[in-house]
Amino acid sequence: MKIVMGFSGNIDSAVGAYLLKKQGHDVILLGLNFYSEELERTSLRYNENGDELPKAPFEGVYQIKDLDAVKALADELGLPFYAVQAATEYQHYVTDRVIGARIGGRSFAPKAATSRLILEVLKKKAAQLGAEKVATGHYAKIVHNISLKTHHIFVSNDLENDQSDLLSTVDPPTLATLLLPLSDMRKSEVERIAKSLNLKYLPNDPESKKSLMLKKLGAFIEERAPKKLFKEGNIIDYKNDSILGEHDGIHHFGLGESNIKTKSGVPLDKNFEVIGFRYRAGVVYMGYNEDLEYDTIVLTQVKVPPGTDLSSPLEVFFRFSEGAEKVPGIFYPYNNRFGELKLNAKQTGLIHQGEFITLYNRKGPMGRVVASAEVRTCGLIENGKLRSFPKKKEDIELEEEVEKVDIYRFKH
Repeated sequence: MKIVMGFSGNIDSAVGAYLLKKQGHDVILLGLNFYSEELERTSLRYNENGDELPKAPFEGVYQIKDLDAVKALADELGLPFYAVQAATEYQHYVTDRVIGARIGGRSFAPKAATSRLILEVLKKKAAQLGAEKVATGHYAKIVHNISLKTHHIFVSNDLENDQSDLLSTVDPPTLATLLLPLSDMRKSEVERIAKSLNLKYLPNDPESKKSLMLKKLGAFIEERAPKKLFKEGNIIDYKNDSILGEHDGIHHFGLGESNIKTKSGVPLDKNFEVIGFRYRAGVVYMGYNEDLEYDTIVLTQVKVPPGTDLSSPLEVFFRFSEGAEKVPGIFYPYNNRFGELKLNAKQTGLIHQGEFITLYNRKGPMGRVVASAEVRTCGLIENGKLRSFPKKKEDIELEEEVEKVDIYRFKH
């Protein structure tokens, strides 16, 4: 078949392209460039003297840093290569959403959004080039049910590097045309094949696993959004309801971020984490991870594969990032793409609002994606209400006092 394959020049795309060629397919490599100097120049900011401010580094995923090197790698593989400028689409799908989420005190999953964008561009170019299929180097499996005409995403054989969650929101027509040449392979096998090919231009820099939303994005946001959106205010210890200092903008903070400094440069307790915001007042709430608990997650933008039976709750396993361990729970689907996830056991920590979540029917091998969604909020159900933040010191003291009275009455 004629196949258009997404080609970033990393090990996975190089080995995937090699395998498709070895199987006898007519493979065309397509590199997507998500950065445009011209586009960046339109968002330059200037100081009060009219001097141009230095640009922040481009923050994103799957960015081709050296197009010439990628082209040289394609030549080594003996395959035709085309580059596509997709900076405008990337700004709409990813950059603008990162900015909006950061300013609003929410999180965002850029890798899942970028995966959808890559497949949309590949599908469009495949139609222009007369190709029957598109391919990527994702570690996941796609199973086609011919009788029911449905397509389901399963986990990879390599659970540690599984990327099925990145494909969980892809629409069925796109899944029908998608090939994943690494679906039955492990990362170690791919690395051995790459080494045996002795490719001169293959990069060896590993991709960062750090979440984009936990990086220092202050300067990046300031260059791309109006100043009136940057809320200054106080940093507050939520549990003790005490002011720790001032800050110069909520956009400098990401949910779950630690090692925070005040506006004056005073470092806070390194174990303090950003646990929430009060946007209108410009407040950044801090707390300790061990004080945060949840057993319920409210979901929005729920998406399930066609044919999924939602007439009753589903037993599921879920994770929030690549390589994370799956946790069991019960998924309750509601109307208007809402849902609720009840955990089998109480967890410590914080699930960030806006985070992307994938649900599976089993924990280990042969796990199938049964839903994907966005986190609206999380917390503990107490007295019929959802409590998202930790208890304040005064509430804990009041509960302890009530408990003492109850014990006294019981004894007498």
